[in-house]
Amino acid sequence: MSQSDDVCMIPNPEQRFIRTPRAEVLEVFHSFSRSMCPTCRKLVDGQRIIRDGQVILRKQCPTCGKSEALISSDAEWFLRSLTFLARGSVPHKYSTEVKDGCPTDCGLCPSHEQHSCLPIIEITNHCNLDCPICIVQNRHNYNMTRAEFTAVVDGLIEKEGTLDTINISGGEPTMHPEFMDFLDIAKRPEISRVSISTNGLKLAASLDFCKELADRGVYVSLQLDALSAPELRVLRGSGDHRAARMRALENLEQANVRTTIVSTVARGVNDDQIGECVKLLYENDFIYSLMFQPAAYTGYGGSHFGPHDPMNIITIPDIVRAFEPQTAGALTYSDFMPLPCSHPSCFALTYLLKTKEGMVPFPRFIELEKYLRVICNRGTIRPDENLEEAVRGAIDDLWSGKHQLPDPDQILGTLKHLLRLMYPADRVLELEDRLQIGEGAVKTIFIHAFMDEHTFEVDRIKKCCTHYAMPDGRLMPGCAYNMFHRAKDPRYQGDVGSATIWQKDG
Repeated sequence: MSQSDDVCMIPNPEQRFIRTPRAEVLEVFHSFSRSMCPTCRKLVDGQRIIRDGQVILRKQCPTCGKSEALISSDAEWFLRSLTFLARGSVPHKYSTEVKDGCPTDCGLCPSHEQHSCLPIIEITNHCNLDCPICIVQNRHNYNMTRAEFTAVVDGLIEKEGTLDTINISGGEPTMHPEFMDFLDIAKRPEISRVSISTNGLKLAASLDFCKELADRGVYVSLQLDALSAPELRVLRGSGDHRAARMRALENLEQANVRTTIVSTVARGVNDDQIGECVKLLYENDFIYSLMFQPAAYTGYGGSHFGPHDPMNIITIPDIVRAFEPQTAGALTYSDFMPLPCSHPSCFALTYLLKTKEGMVPFPRFIELEKYLRVICNRGTIRPDENLEEAVRGAIDDLWSGKHQLPDPDQILGTLKHLLRLMYPADRVLELEDRLQIGEGAVKTIFIHAFMDEHTFEVDRIKKCCTHYAMPDGRLMPGCAYNMFHRAKDPRYQGDVGSATIWQKDG
């Protein structure tokens, strides 16, 4: 439907579109939202408002009064993203009952709408940095026991059956005294990938350590927010962070460790360096994916990072819009779309096909419906029947000339070669073998938006697929745990560290 200069299309409360003279549009109610007061942290009612092309979350606390926060800088992106909502895939087993409602019942309870695509196991709250932007609460008083870790892994398999990835995090997980033993415990046939989230200081200090990770097939998510020292110091504190990150990258490449670059992006700090991180991804075969995280202003660091204006923050469409000018058109706005696995306000992504001439985003040569089936209910690409169908469909379309691309023969040849490798005519490859072949041919760019006290919404929590795995068997949606449960976690209260003292939050 076209739109004239004096008419704009806006949604009414039932999310149908109505025509209103543009000159009269100042503020439009979109939908209700259950949120939290950023001051007293109690659950409150809120409204999503469209104003000046942006989506604003307005909340009214009976004690603290009204507050507003930006949740999307692009109303068009936000409205379009709602069409990507997909039915979730529930876990095999729930850990809590529906009693007091979300987010109090987190665990997961039967009202949760998505299984765990990426479970995170925090094995320590010790860290060798004190980052100004850190969203957790590192109190330096807890190391997970071997029994706890084994129970967590067993519980994840019980609830999920099989898992594409588990992530080991902290604090700084490489500081745990049994870190390598934990990696060995996590190497289970039901778990395809084990990744670690790290600031890279230990990787920079020891090539042998990186080689041990490579020998175990571990994936590394390396925190690298910028390539210049001043911006890194703003986000990560004093120290020569750039030199350490560059040494870590050199060691990871030499050891051939499969690597993801993770960049926290804060407005006015490093949002002009998005293209430099993309360049790293494009130019280095050992870097498999790139994750951008718009800054969330919560935790011991993030809640004091600033100055912070909740109406002037980086949101997902800001990063999407930055790709084209910062990559000279190699990536465009239309190459990215929300991840149907989660709530559409939480993730956006694109897959990139590696050809001899460079990277080509999947949406340019795969039909949208087939592409959505590939990425639905999972955060990483999986070489299953949906991927095979999408690739074969793309080959047919390219052969028929349906897609008008600069070099269709190059893409066509790459896809045919990929199919022959992953699905040979004379044998059936194991999933792990197909995963490694696929990872050699496809790279990924994610954008993952965490919530804070200003932007928290219950709707997003119910669709969350990134969960913290607790020693008592619960799986806690990431932002719900950070906002409501982390401060009450008995592991971090005083000198504790055993599963025997774990009790459900009251």
